Amino acid sequence: MKHLFYIFLIVISGTLSARNLFSPAKPDSATSLSSVKESYKLSGHHLAALAEKVLYKKTPQEDLYLYILRPQDNSGKALPAIVYFTGGGWVAGDVYGQIPNPAWFRDHGIIGIEADYRVKSRHGTTPIECIQDARSAIRYVRAHAKELGIDPNKIIAAGGSAGGHLAACTFLDGGDTQGEDLKISSKPNAILMHNPVLGEGFGKEFFDAHPEFSPILHVKKGWPPTILSNGTADKTTPFQYAEKFTRLMKEAGNVCELIPVKDADHSCDWPVSNPNFLPTMQRMTDFLKEQKFIK
Repeated sequence: MKHLFYIFLIVISGTLSARNLFSPAKPDSATSLSSVKESYKLSGHHLAALAEKVLYKKTPQEDLYLYILRPQDNSGKALPAIVYFTGGGWVAGDVYGQIPNPAWFRDHGIIGIEADYRVKSRHGTTPIECIQDARSAIRYVRAHAKELGIDPNKIIAAGGSAGGHLAACTFLDGGDTQGEDLKISSKPNAILMHNPVLGEGFGKEFFDAHPEFSPILHVKKGWPPTILSNGTADKTTPFQYAEKFTRLMKEAGNVCELIPVKDADHSCDWPVSNPNFLPTMQRMTDFLKEQKFIK
């Protein structure tokens, strides 16, 4: 049964990438992002090809890269950055599936970044390595903020499904890669999640063994501003857990907003062809404006 579940995840991940690749909102004719205003409409593969590719971590399985999408900003000022981690149940997924999301924020004045990380289907790894890589990615962005043109105090961690879990884990304690400079914080200044894995429901076996990586168990005062979306009919990451997480965050005195996506199942607001993509992304953009990340 577990093997069938993994196959299901891989098929779903591949379907999302394929839908994004073969159904772009406009022809993929651009050879540079410098003149593209709505880059989120390009296919995932085209966006990755046009992105600035930066090595952020060497691992025994593979070198890992950040795919950086710079906005049309010639001011020379340090900009906020949003680092996305794609979904796939810690098993599947690649940079192509959700890179249009950071491209959307690139189009709205933030440096958009898609971070590749190790997954079971490609690297034979566990959720632990996924968490380590996510924390390494945020740490790298902060450590190299000056050369990347990024404001180190305006780094947003983001992701969908298991990628949303990784975004939350960049704030939790623990899960660091041995040998990294822990004086450089992996904690983001804001968190943005789409139908995230939060520690209850999906991944029960993992969270029973590793409760330290369950976001819903570690809500306390001091979390950064957080916004999440979740389908009200989601059978993978049920809406009730998103509601519970949001309630606990508010009770602890944190800024947290839940976007209910009516009647939507898992992957409630992505890929770009999803009719819920634009309204959800616009609300998340407005949230970041309210929190002073976007002018």
